[in-house]
Amino acid sequence: MKLASGGSTKSKSNLLYVAYFELTKTDGTVTRHDATKFSACSDGITVGSGMGTEEQVRSIDDGSWTAYENIDLTNVEKITFGVNIPTEGGIIEAHVDSPSGNLISTLEATKASGKPVGGVYGASTPMEEKVLRLGVNEPKTVYLVYKAPADDEIDPETLKAAKESDVAIVFVGTDENTATEEADRLTLDLPGNQVNLIKAVAAVNKHTIVVMQTLGCVEVEEFKNLENIPGIIWTGYNGQAQGPAIAKVLFGDVTPGGKLNATWYKSVKDLPAITDYTLRGGEGKNGRTLWYFDKPVSYEFGYGISYTTFEYSNFRISRTSITPDDKLTISVDVKNTGSYDGDEVVQIYVTTPDSPASAQRPIKRLKGFQRVTIPVGQTKTVSIDIDCSDLWFWDMEADRMTYDKGRYVFEVGSSSKDIRGTVTATMTASEITPELKTVVADCGVSVLRAGETAQISYTACLNNDSFINVSETKASYRTNNDAVVTIDADGKLKAAGQGVATVYVDVTWNGKTVTASFSVKVMPDLSLATLKVAGKSYLKAGVNQYSIVRKASSKAPAVTATAKDPSVRVVVEQASAVPGTAVISVIDDVTSDKAVYLVNFGTKAVSDEFKNAPSSVWTVLGENKDGWKVQSGALAITTAAGDVTLANNNATNVFVQSANTDWTVDTKLTCSETPGMPAQNAGIIAYQDDDNFVKLVYSAQMFRRGGQGGGAIQLSSEENGYSKASVNTTPEGIENNVVWLRLQKKGDVYTAFYSADGKKFVEAGKLETGLKDIKAGVIACDGVMPSFGGFRRGAMPMADPKPMTASFDYFRIISK
Repeated sequence: MKLASGGSTKSKSNLLYVAYFELTKTDGTVTRHDATKFSACSDGITVGSGMGTEEQVRSIDDGSWTAYENIDLTNVEKITFGVNIPTEGGIIEAHVDSPSGNLISTLEATKASGKPVGGVYGASTPMEEKVLRLGVNEPKTVYLVYKAPADDEIDPETLKAAKESDVAIVFVGTDENTATEEADRLTLDLPGNQVNLIKAVAAVNKHTIVVMQTLGCVEVEEFKNLENIPGIIWTGYNGQAQGPAIAKVLFGDVTPGGKLNATWYKSVKDLPAITDYTLRGGEGKNGRTLWYFDKPVSYEFGYGISYTTFEYSNFRISRTSITPDDKLTISVDVKNTGSYDGDEVVQIYVTTPDSPASAQRPIKRLKGFQRVTIPVGQTKTVSIDIDCSDLWFWDMEADRMTYDKGRYVFEVGSSSKDIRGTVTATMTASEITPELKTVVADCGVSVLRAGETAQISYTACLNNDSFINVSETKASYRTNNDAVVTIDADGKLKAAGQGVATVYVDVTWNGKTVTASFSVKVMPDLSLATLKVAGKSYLKAGVNQYSIVRKASSKAPAVTATAKDPSVRVVVEQASAVPGTAVISVIDDVTSDKAVYLVNFGTKAVSDEFKNAPSSVWTVLGENKDGWKVQSGALAITTAAGDVTLANNNATNVFVQSANTDWTVDTKLTCSETPGMPAQNAGIIAYQDDDNFVKLVYSAQMFRRGGQGGGAIQLSSEENGYSKASVNTTPEGIENNVVWLRLQKKGDVYTAFYSADGKKFVEAGKLETGLKDIKAGVIACDGVMPSFGGFRRGAMPMADPKPMTASFDYFRIISK
């Protein structure tokens, strides 16, 4: 056995995203044009910003184009494109007058040419090329034509290995770059040079087997009928057991019996543009899926072959006259006429030849199937039940299901095309006998407090999916816990006491009753009646965190508290010292709800101008002495890998001091360069521990993977290791990466400000979180990429940021 690699999966789909192009003249003047404002385009082009903020031309594949009228080309010397490369990139050609007109510039915006890859959420990066004027010195219509990069050549060693083998097995398929979030497939081609690889191997080996693992259907017409390819195996992404499974099929240990769950089209050109969501055809275009697609296909819906053959006979139907209220059974005898035991999937499709043409009913619909295992030479009877209520069509005018009268032909076969026999039944009614099917109820709220009321309402739906007027129904109401809620005869609900209750609504129509249910929770009163420190009352309405300035002491004042609701428990965890935090927990044992109040005892914090060495009040977390120094009257920290975000907790050189009161912190921050992607940051931190903190930082801007833009102001918090809140602001007026930051703490509210000149401060946002034993200080780190569950990482490559020096001119704190 020989293993060789010779294929590539370079994507030819979503080649580029283009935001703008700029024309620079010989005199230095520049004109900028929004690429999304084209006057014409090829089919399928879209415009969007995804999860970023920059509008871009998207859905670009090989041969796409966009046109721009009245573009002045007089004395133009160069053209700059604002381009983002989602995966591999492509080529942009600028033509005049038509997509095939005079070529004035070509940009190779490909990963291979060294251009930055931004991923599907990336912002544009300027990429420039010279312009061949060719005597053009007047306004023209400019066409930007987009092309895929050339395929890689097939490695001769791969073909040599194939030629010398008894059997060649070619494994091909799609990968994470073929399609991903916000980047649908624009082509059905196998990516890269894989088709050429298949053809080249088949040309040198008469026994070539193709194994495809793809997202779905791909175009196979170039190789499916080649003489030297006796078989093709297709599989989706089938998990960790797929390797042994494919081997068992290849070596004949098992007989394959799978069927395609989608139509495999000969060409994507047979389909409407990707921006056309119409399922039916018409107006010179074809429809989609087995329902409406009527052109020749490579493989039809339900297609699949095996190592054996099956013969169908004795087709029968349990009844030939039906109404929507009936059920019927279709039966067929299936015999294994081949040489191997195997599985067959018997499929039943229905068509309605008597339906009016104006109704545009589907060509056929799958209405039942059954997989059956049949040993060699044996016959099995396969019976498939059909519920006639499933034969409906939607009546858009009546907003309900309807049934066409006339013949319903049930086609029985091995695929949607390979039909072995038919049976027929006649529909005699256009409506199913209506009966109550579904009731949905609620009261508009799910959480109440004792004494509050809400009105129950409900909707009722029949089995034909039409809604009925609730005035035609009768309803009764009940609950499983009268101690939590009470309900009167008119459905008015009243919260009685804390807990959770299920509410039932019994709705009756035409003698049938259907029950709906929903849950409500009645919250306990977790507010305090008293809060005293050393006998002195400090309670304020709506305040959850209190700050008290005291002298440092080994013993903190005693805190006492009581709750308004006598049925809840109050637990006080005293502060052990000053500085320190007393924690008051108000707990309801019925609902397990809990409210926490904090009393922070702190001393006056100390400002530091960083004239010489840092003040002795500082503690350095994760200290690396080579990563910080005081120079030119500033504390300079060089960023390194790590952060305190989420589970990382590996930041170095975090300077903190006790600040367990209310306060305002100011600092002037100068960064050696703009914070690098993905998450480099520097600024102020309010710190309990690595899992509980608030950060106000100057950071990299999210979703600027295509190139470095300006920095962002980010206010974020973490609670028990989980991100609680985050506010991102694009600052205005920041020059040379110098920014003044101000973080203000008042109770559990943290308010962030920034300034471009140290005088006029702009509020950047605020958030609430409860921290205890708080320290305040400064942080500078390379950061970590935020987690976005489910996103494909392969389409969003990210380099490590270059180290940045963050210089803090001072740390000024005013305790309150």
